Amino acid sequence: MLAIERILEIEEAFGEKIQGLVPLELDGESLRLILYLKDGTNLRVTEQWSEKTLKRYNYYWLTSANALKIGWDNAPHHTRLANFPDHKHVGGRENLEQSSETSLEAVMEIILSGQKGMTAPD
Repeated sequence: MLAIERILEIEEAFGEKIQGLVPLELDGESLRLILYLKDGTNLRVTEQWSEKTLKRYNYYWLTSANALKIGWDNAPHHTRLANFPDHKHVGGRENLEQSSETSLEAVMEIILSGQKGMTAPD
């Protein structure tokens, strides 16, 4: 999937549910962007595609002060986890857990389920 196609797909799926989207890098089938959420947090997104298959991803959800809340990725460095390479860092990079959320859509479902009714801070 081309990065520009993915951006359009993300805007269609989440445009009304986020404060804003800032592309940082679009290169063929790779993209990096920031989604600014209505509660003041942000999600740093990196995806690498090969046609219609998501090959590499990381989604790092940060507080308004850019501290890590949860980071999901499939970097192949935590081989002891049962669902290697998919994992998440909860509250800090050293706190590893298995992860079944392996797409932006699944991650946003988790994030948005906790944001119902929230608005951006003053």
